[in-house]
Amino acid sequence: MSLALSFLSDAASTEAQGVIDRLQAYTGSAEQSIAQQQLGDPDYWGTVGIITITGILVVFFILALLILIFWAMGQFFKSKDKRKAAKEEAAKAAAATKEPAPAPAPVEEIDEADDSDDDEIIAVISAAIAAYSEADGKQYAIRSIKRKDSKTRSAWSLAGIGDNTRPFL
Repeated sequence: MSLALSFLSDAASTEAQGVIDRLQAYTGSAEQSIAQQQLGDPDYWGTVGIITITGILVVFFILALLILIFWAMGQFFKSKDKRKAAKEEAAKAAAATKEPAPAPAPVEEIDEADDSDDDEIIAVISAAIAAYSEADGKQYAIRSIKRKDSKTRSAWSLAGIGDNTRPFL
């Protein structure tokens, strides 16, 4: 093992020494600058080419890997959506096979706490619910009608809501 390491270190040091000797030899020439001499060196262009090709290959390999990852994620979520849709279809089919329960008779409970005449209001609410149930195709029953306090929020709360929901103009 140590023999292999020593052999590799000797090879690396002689190669590096050769490059250093070449660079030192360039400084002695007056007709060309060091940069021009380096550009004329055939080993220089080979090294630049190898580095460029390696960089391009790494970039495209990473891009291909990312494409593969996103494709796999897409396939995973498509299969998950298909399973969810199949479960929903099965639930709809099971619900369709069941017979619908008979609709309960509408029951109106009137809160007798108020002595005021609220018959007109109750009639309007009942008519509105009946019209909505005809359009919807379902039957609704009025269980109770209770008067809601008009001051459920404070003035500060209403001012805050008005301020936060005002459109930008």
